[in-house]
Amino acid sequence: MKHVFPILALAVLLPACSLDQRIDQVSAEIERLYSQTRLWEDLPQRSISWQQAIAMMRRQNPQLLAAQARIEHEQREALSVYTDMIPGVSYYSYFNKSLQGLTQTLSSDDIQTSVNIHFYLPTLTRVPYKVYSAKAEAYAAIKAKEGKEQELISKLYTAVRTRDLRQRQLAHEKKSAAAATGEILPAPPNFGAENSDLEYWKQISTLLGDTSARWNILPSGMPPFRWSHYSRKMKQLSELMVCQHALKLEQARLAQYGVAMDYLPTINTGMYSPSLFSSTGGTYSGTFLDMDDTTLNLSISYRLDTKLDNWYTYKDNKARYELVSRDIVRSLLEHKQKMTLLRRSMNEYYAWRSYMQKRMDFIRNSPSDNPADFLERAQELHRMQSELLSQEEKVIESEAALVLEYGLE
Repeated sequence: MKHVFPILALAVLLPACSLDQRIDQVSAEIERLYSQTRLWEDLPQRSISWQQAIAMMRRQNPQLLAAQARIEHEQREALSVYTDMIPGVSYYSYFNKSLQGLTQTLSSDDIQTSVNIHFYLPTLTRVPYKVYSAKAEAYAAIKAKEGKEQELISKLYTAVRTRDLRQRQLAHEKKSAAAATGEILPAPPNFGAENSDLEYWKQISTLLGDTSARWNILPSGMPPFRWSHYSRKMKQLSELMVCQHALKLEQARLAQYGVAMDYLPTINTGMYSPSLFSSTGGTYSGTFLDMDDTTLNLSISYRLDTKLDNWYTYKDNKARYELVSRDIVRSLLEHKQKMTLLRRSMNEYYAWRSYMQKRMDFIRNSPSDNPADFLERAQELHRMQSELLSQEEKVIESEAALVLEYGLE
């Protein structure tokens, strides 16, 4: 008896003491991490290929990790529809002794135990609906991750393309219009370069899910953007977008179907057995499973919708399905209009770009009669190249939109 109260007192005081200690330990760890955190300018620069960047992003990006966690959760939910049908086994153990008897030595006869089996499966008529609905949710989670990955690749493509273009623009600005004479003018000051680099590293680190370095992705390994490939793709919707619209319709349809299921009879089934094994403190012990004592319960019930609650809910869900259908039709129209304008602008850009490149080749290959003519042609080539780079910067956003829609190949 004299040992019981100290144990109980320790059990009560332990949580409060351990919480304070644990908070102190975690706080010290956070302070240590903060002291070791380096500023961006102190981090090492590391260059990686496009393929390495994609692999790192898929492995470490927080949004993709969250999407994968959702997939696993929905898959477990789909599996639980079947595992709920597995009978459960429970173990019970309890201690029963008078207060006066606590001063005596405890024995196994003072502890009573039992093992029971139980099985309960409610609403059998809804099992097929639950299976289908759970599979639909798991499929939607998979497609949501694919969409998120495509979105992140589009952002990564934009960041790498923009940085590469700016570096080419800076290199071009270092050339003077008098480069043909050998005279190289100093480059104009670029006051925003440092902030631009900082924003680039922040964005890339966020996308890759790694802040241990200033990551530079080599643009040479990035798949080239081929307009001929995307111009063919734009004649139809992407598979991912078709699937997203189909899932919206199916979820709206399932809402109607779920209400309609309430009009079916409810069938519940369960099984009860006495203890598979029982030990009652020395009185008796052993297995007591008997088919005569094991009962199977089956109940059927049906509730009339006299207040029309289910009917009104069904009507609301049906109206919502019609709204979703109309919204998809409107969305498809807007999307087709957007793609038509995008295709037109891209065709105009590439036609103009082809003309500019041909014109530049003609100027380069034209003979010059005197130094003044040579200098004038060099200045014209410099201006035309600047215009090409400027227009390329504007078209990156359109390229990213197509990568988001159809992926990067």
